[in-house]
Amino acid sequence: MKKRSGCIWIASGVVLAVLAGLLAFWAILRATSQAVPGVTQVPTVDVVFAARALSVRELVTADAIELREAPADIVPETALRRLEDALGQITLVPLASGEMILSSHVVSPTIKGEYFAYTMDANKVAMAFPARDLMSRNDLLQPGDHVDVLFSIEVEQQDSSTGALVTFNALQNLEIAAIIRSTSTQATAATTKEPVAIVLTLDPQDALVLKHLQDMAGTVDIVLRAPGVKERFETQPVHLDYIFDRYTIRIPVEP
Repeated sequence: MKKRSGCIWIASGVVLAVLAGLLAFWAILRATSQAVPGVTQVPTVDVVFAARALSVRELVTADAIELREAPADIVPETALRRLEDALGQITLVPLASGEMILSSHVVSPTIKGEYFAYTMDANKVAMAFPARDLMSRNDLLQPGDHVDVLFSIEVEQQDSSTGALVTFNALQNLEIAAIIRSTSTQATAATTKEPVAIVLTLDPQDALVLKHLQDMAGTVDIVLRAPGVKERFETQPVHLDYIFDRYTIRIPVEP
């Protein structure tokens, strides 16, 4: 009788141990099944990456970029999310292959002003011109405008010790790349800082001409072209004889 009772207790212990093992296994399985979705469901967003190395001032083409998914929590707010946001832009910094592209890394080639050195024609140079004419001082010019530069200089007459004033269209269809304004601390957000220089993009030879004319201490005026007008205007230098001929001015002769 005692022997049978001992067997019952042993059997009961085995059953309880098996049940405890099954309960433990079920708890572990449940915990694991609940934890796995949390790892695999990390939110992602589409981000533009450099598909190859890009140098400064390089035009971004379709083969240079690709769209990838990246964890949303590591993507900066300035990251580009669409391929068309980068396509056709100019790089402001060198980019390594696989680097995430931010809005501060590229600029539109049509944008003028702060980034003109990156977007200007490689065959042209930028030259700062004093903002002394009326158009510049009255803040009527903006980056991207096309202008002509007019000069008036004293030209020495033959067989005479006196000079004659000549006015001519010195350079045509120059693009304004930027406006340099005063850094005076007196200017406030409500007032526009005064222009001190106009940055023009022009051919290297024209830059020499412009410098020489400035060094001659002539009088300059800038005239603004209508948007889209880029053809060359046919003009004639204006001097006293031209004025007399155009307006048929005759000097009275004393009897």
